[in-house]
Amino acid sequence: MNLESIGNEGGGASSASTLVPVLDVQALSKSFNGVRALQGVNLQINPGEVHGLLGANGCGKSTLIKILAGFYQADGGRIHVNGREIALPLGPRGLRQQGVAFVHQDLGLVPDSTVLEHLALDFYGANSLFKRINWASERNRATELLNRFDVDVDPSAMVDTLSPVQRAMVAVVRAVGDQESEGQEFSGSKLLVLDEPTVFLPSEQVDLLLTLLQKLKERGDSVLLVSHDLDEVLASTDRVTVLRDGQLIGSRNTNQSTRADVVEMILGLREVQTARSTFVNASDVKTLLSADNISGERVRDLSFELRAGEVLGVTGLAGSGFEELPELLFGARPLRAGSVTVAEEEMRHASPAKLMSRQVVLIPADRKADGAAQGLTMVENLSLPFVSDHGRGWKIGWQKLRVQAQAICQRLNVVPPNVELTFGNLSGGNQQKALIGKWLETKPEVMLLNEPTQGVDIGARREIFKLVRATVSNGMAVLCATSDYEQLVEMADRVIILSNGRLNGELVGSEITKDSLAASVYSKGAT
Repeated sequence: MNLESIGNEGGGASSASTLVPVLDVQALSKSFNGVRALQGVNLQINPGEVHGLLGANGCGKSTLIKILAGFYQADGGRIHVNGREIALPLGPRGLRQQGVAFVHQDLGLVPDSTVLEHLALDFYGANSLFKRINWASERNRATELLNRFDVDVDPSAMVDTLSPVQRAMVAVVRAVGDQESEGQEFSGSKLLVLDEPTVFLPSEQVDLLLTLLQKLKERGDSVLLVSHDLDEVLASTDRVTVLRDGQLIGSRNTNQSTRADVVEMILGLREVQTARSTFVNASDVKTLLSADNISGERVRDLSFELRAGEVLGVTGLAGSGFEELPELLFGARPLRAGSVTVAEEEMRHASPAKLMSRQVVLIPADRKADGAAQGLTMVENLSLPFVSDHGRGWKIGWQKLRVQAQAICQRLNVVPPNVELTFGNLSGGNQQKALIGKWLETKPEVMLLNEPTQGVDIGARREIFKLVRATVSNGMAVLCATSDYEQLVEMADRVIILSNGRLNGELVGSEITKDSLAASVYSKGAT
């Protein structure tokens, strides 16, 4: 089937021909230094519709959202909201004054402020910076707003005491409140733009947020959901629009599309499984890292071995301890009991420096905060482990480091391959490939991965899977901690399941399926 030929099917709650779109983007274009990021893109979102925006990293999704939010200015095109043309450039507040609100991936919440303070300050900031806040009436307004969407959160609660899904739901409610204050002089349906809102949520909590989106839909508002999780998008949207290389590939009704259809639109080819060798779970295979009754904040009395040439998956429910394990093994979190053995050396007080000297590396879950310096260039980030190898006194051999960084980018297909770009300007998938490539350049024996494809598109996921399988075929060992069952099915030779910090089961080879993982994760664990 040629999916590009059916690019603009109608759909949603009603036929597009009988509705005035709440958002109608026509021929939007944007270039950076002569490189086209968007090429004549169209996007229509109907009233009362949950609409998915999909595409591989670097396809133009983020550029489009940032234009709507006022962060970038479009080079050309037209934008209508509820039938009214909005003059370009949009200005720093984007489409907020037209009833379009935004929730970005980092949620934009201040940890040491209360829910009430966020809702009140957003509301008053939109109206007057000099108006005195009536805290009693604001508490009532905040309570009513939270209750309207069945968000069970105390307005007096500090943000850092909330669960991840509660924070996401508060961010959505805050955006709705800001939407009401901004758009009160503008009639018509409102639109909430959610940019990867579930990327840092435990899988079992995603449904809670998606239920909130349906409540918005029921009251006639629209949602634009940007996500890399195809199953999530297919389950929660009415239509999807796909971009590829800055161009519109098409829009489809979700209920008439399969996962394979959408993958073909995103990548231009059908989804294929990554080939991998058969791992022999034998006692004579060299053990590269072992844990002996280790305990941390959540992990309790855990023992296991990680062997050469295998990918060992670790999973469980949120709070089970799997999220903590990579940092615990790496010495980034302190061991409260037990020991870790690497290269036949037992360590009770490990540190990152000591583990790295034993050829163990870590790719952290939060690549923005912990994996790289977002404000530095690509070459500066990729050169950090090697600066001492290319320096003499105070002088650094930047030319050699630049060549090395360029080779890493080419080998791992990092796009764009310009090592002088600021690292933070790369898409999530390309950042992750660059980080993995940097640490592979150190020739590690053990790689610890924590949610390695979180917020990464399907194309980059496939490249990362292929890369990981290639490294273990050469004898390296990989530990991958993740809540993504599909990732474990694709990559892992063995999977251990944690419950309440303890080992609750193990699956090997063909036993590793999404159903068996879910059954193991939700089975009664050790206490």
